[in-house]
Amino acid sequence: MQVEQQTPFVDVHDHLVVMKSEQDNIPAIRAARESEDYIEVDPYSLMQEESRKQSMTATSLRGKDKIVVPPVLFYNKAMTEVVSAIHLGKNLCGHAGIIHGGMIATLLDEILGCVAFANLPKRVGFTANLNIDYRNPLPADQWVVLRGRLDRVEGRKAFVEAWIESVDGETRYSEAKSLYIGPK
Repeated sequence: MQVEQQTPFVDVHDHLVVMKSEQDNIPAIRAARESEDYIEVDPYSLMQEESRKQSMTATSLRGKDKIVVPPVLFYNKAMTEVVSAIHLGKNLCGHAGIIHGGMIATLLDEILGCVAFANLPKRVGFTANLNIDYRNPLPADQWVVLRGRLDRVEGRKAFVEAWIESVDGETRYSEAKSLYIGPK
């Protein structure tokens, strides 16, 4: 009789605590928390409840082997720069072990939107143009840092740029430039 080997039981709460601790110890996150020039914001607190329930990044992309813990988000005091950290699980791949390009585009659009919305007259807008340069394959099951900054605002238009980098800042996986337009 063959006995099936069982994996050790891992409490979901304990796993979340470990993941949150890892997130808190990412150098970019520690630096932002320690700096008087940055303020921490819950990225989903700015959304209305109905919008949050329908948000792809707050719902469909969350869970085991996806985005396990919510991202942390920091703005500089001028609201022209943003930094965030997120863990990308193994079920977000296009090719085995490599994060899907569409997922990368989604993350860049989210971080670009954070910078753009904070600077648009009505604090809301829509992606009018998104240009992405994929620099290096983004391996799954790791933490990454997302950074964004405002280039300029022209009336209802916000021009922004962002990138995804390794936690040590040595590897830039992708870069994007975007135009957001606010409603009339």
